[in-house]
Amino acid sequence: MFSICIPIYNQKLSLLVQELHRQAVATGLAFEILLIDDASEQAYRTENQAIKLPNVRYIQLEENIGRARIRNLLVEESKYPCLIFMDGDMGIASNDFIQNYVPYMQEGVVCVGGHIYEAECPDPKKRLHWKYGKRRETKAKSLQTCNFMICKSHFDQVQFTQALQGYGHEDTLFGIQLREAAIPMRHIDNPLIHLGLNNADDFLQRTENALRNLKHINQMLQEDYYSPILHTKRLLGRTGMIALTRLLFPIVKPLLRKNLLGKHPSLWVLNVYKFGFLCSLK
Repeated sequence: MFSICIPIYNQKLSLLVQELHRQAVATGLAFEILLIDDASEQAYRTENQAIKLPNVRYIQLEENIGRARIRNLLVEESKYPCLIFMDGDMGIASNDFIQNYVPYMQEGVVCVGGHIYEAECPDPKKRLHWKYGKRRETKAKSLQTCNFMICKSHFDQVQFTQALQGYGHEDTLFGIQLREAAIPMRHIDNPLIHLGLNNADDFLQRTENALRNLKHINQMLQEDYYSPILHTKRLLGRTGMIALTRLLFPIVKPLLRKNLLGKHPSLWVLNVYKFGFLCSLK
């Protein structure tokens, strides 16, 4: 028995839910598809409220409660002991997406399916997000909230923390808490397609907020959290380069943004931008 849990914010889910419903029925198991809308605009509400399928529940929130709280609410509202989490901007990559999770439902492990991107960039304005996602995110093996399965009983030990603000790294902190609770995690080849790309300016804003959250996570932990960018900062901190980077970043920031917002964004430039922004945080 399983619940498919999807938080919604300004996304239309009709086609996604229809395919998920078809695949869930094919398993022969009891299931529900639980949709909670986090105060989307009316056009999105209208289309999603029109989804009428057996075992599909839709809950409308009138105030936005954020990425962590809505996932905790999905757990509270779910009926079944096994939860498949996915984001509303995902597409189905396989006819066996749900079935691929079924063999692991009795193991008590957290299963991470991962995500992929379309072969070609669908919009030149979104090239930075597409390029970063395709070359960096698809290779990551860490837990990602856009596609994973977990037993409901694990949430007695671990929940999504509400200490982080806005976008970024709530899945990082959740993964750390799972490891601290000794809850096993398994990575399987069961990806979804990430369709919800942001234009370059929005992507940079989300990246900046994610870096603020990453710094906050590191401050929350009793020992330094390892990530490549934090590790680099610690190493260079012994050389005095952090102060120099903090001084130079405001000067070169417009040039870096010009590349990243352009037609041919460089991931190397993005790395420089992220490091400079992180060093500039108080």
